[in-house]
Order: sequence, then C-alpha cells, then structure tokens
Amino acid sequence: MADQKVYFMQHGLAVDKADDPERPLSEAGIEQTEKIADTLRASGIVITRVFHSGKLRAAQTADIMATAMGLDAVTMIEGLSPNDEVSLLSQNLDANDALYVGHLPHLERLASYLVSGNEDATIVKFQNSGVLCLEKEHSHYHVRWLLTPELTAY
Repeated sequence: MADQKVYFMQHGLAVDKADDPERPLSEAGIEQTEKIADTLRASGIVITRVFHSGKLRAAQTADIMATAMGLDAVTMIEGLSPNDEVSLLSQNLDANDALYVGHLPHLERLASYLVSGNEDATIVKFQNSGVLCLEKEHSHYHVRWLLTPELTAY
C-alpha cells in the first residue's frame, strides 16, 4: 500500500477582532497564503480536497489553497474549530492528500495526538499559513515536513 499523506494548515494572518469581529484575512495573510500555495504547487505537492472550519479566515485560506491546486470547491466540516476535541476529526481523516485548514490550539493538539497518541505532547508548532504534512504508514502517522512562510521564496 502506498504511503498516505494528510495536510494541516493554520489559517492565514487575520485582522484584529477589534477591527472586524469576523476576522477576515489581512493583506499580509493573503500574501503569505498565496506564497505557501505557490511553493507547494511548484514543489509538485498534490492536494485532492480542501476542508475548513467554517470561520471566515479559514474559509478564505482554504479558497486560496484550492484555487492554487486547481480545485473547484472547498468543504466546511465540523471538528476543526479552535477548541474542538481532537477525537471529532482524528477518526475520520481523509489521508489521501486532503488539506485541513483550521486554528490553534486545535491543530497542534490534533497533530500531536495523531503522531504520539498524546494531544498534549506538542509535536509541532504551527504558524499562520504554515502547512504540516503527516504521512500514514500502516496505522501510524509521522511528520513528513513542515512549511512555514519564512521558508517560501520572497
């Protein structure tokens, strides 16, 4: 069986809640997300589906990523909100090149749980617009790579 990959991404940098309670992406957040998307596409990374939490900043990030990957649509799903239990999503992950756009602290807890079985282990620290690739071999996940905005070409 071929190795399966799943991708997790923290939404792009959003405007301050005091400026806009909906917290859309800031100009910097849009630019960082576009650079990450361009880097992944240029690297030959294949993403087949994009899921997001339903919050505006995650939906906008998902849309940017989907467009860059040539996908027509994104899907809002439950289990990606900032304080959701990791068990809501961990049992139903699409480990066939799907990208999940979410929030802290959930993404860090979910990644830690998938890799170590302990959501408090802090396996990886996410950054806005950063993407983590986990690879599933048999029934276990391991970290394949982490791409952060500062690693993209400017």
